[in-house]
Amino acid sequence: MNKINLYKKILIGITTLILLLIVIFTIDVIRETPDRSFLNIDFENKNNIVSAYGTLIGGILAFLSILFVLFGLLEQRQQILNEKAEKEAEYTQELKDQLKLLSSYFKSTIKDILNQGKTFSEYSKKEQAEPSEMNTMHFTANKNFTRIIDMDPLSIYKAVRTNFQTDENWENMFLNIYSIFDFYSDGIKDLRDKYESQIDFKVKEQRKISFKIRSFFNSCSELVDKYKIKHPKKYMSYSWVQLVNQLTPAYYEYLDDCVKNDQPSSLRFISDNFLRPFLSEAMKLRDDPGYEKPICRKLVYSASDIRKDISEIEFNCIHYARDIEKQFNEYFSEENKHLKELKRLKLEIDNKLNE
Repeated sequence: MNKINLYKKILIGITTLILLLIVIFTIDVIRETPDRSFLNIDFENKNNIVSAYGTLIGGILAFLSILFVLFGLLEQRQQILNEKAEKEAEYTQELKDQLKLLSSYFKSTIKDILNQGKTFSEYSKKEQAEPSEMNTMHFTANKNFTRIIDMDPLSIYKAVRTNFQTDENWENMFLNIYSIFDFYSDGIKDLRDKYESQIDFKVKEQRKISFKIRSFFNSCSELVDKYKIKHPKKYMSYSWVQLVNQLTPAYYEYLDDCVKNDQPSSLRFISDNFLRPFLSEAMKLRDDPGYEKPICRKLVYSASDIRKDISEIEFNCIHYARDIEKQFNEYFSEENKHLKELKRLKLEIDNKLNE
């Protein structure tokens, strides 16, 4: 571009010099005529001078026409180069815009990872503290992971290569971008699938246990009815009847309180405040009349099985919650190495954009 401008200046200079020579030659020819006046020049008997002047001017004008052609070619060449430079500038800006887009996605993704990590941490603590409760957590609906993965890899590759060409590790940077986003995209999907499977398991087990609890208290009512039918006047004097007759109303009162307070019933509360006291008292009554009856032994076995089922579901939930805690510490906490790498990549891109 600079050479073309130089050539154009040289041509303009030569043209100016030639025009100046034409003026000088013309003035010199005019001086050859006596008694000259403005627009009244007599070249009679000056044929040789006029002929030589015409030949010289003709040659000069022909040379000037060549210069004008060269100047036109240089103008065309400059226009072509200008258009090429504009296209290159647009292409460079497009690649820079790709980096800006990546930076925006990075910012949103880092925020989502931290928010998701906070959800994981809260859920893990709550689930370990109350494993039998129906604790839940949500997953962010942000699609930045898939957006970056779905972007044209070649355009991102060119953007990184062009803007970081002085950095010998630019290719590793490109690979790290896709590696981290693939990792989090697949990781969150896997965690969501496992969570849905865990919730499905927990709901099914809670329903089974709830059914067993209802059956247990129905059996308690059945025991009272059997004693009442057989001993209508003194059925309340039997220790087994007294035991379940205290237990059953308290249980239904608890359920009423749950409904009034719009709270779900707690399996752990039922186990600790109804089933465990029942088993403790039942063990004391094993030598009393009534334990030989199948319904009494059935209640003992049923209460014991329900408590075991509750403990098993709690063990499973605590184990799952600890796994979530591990995932949080390794991949979603503020200081985990993957998030640090993501922040480092964003910082490098932002620094390049600010240059």
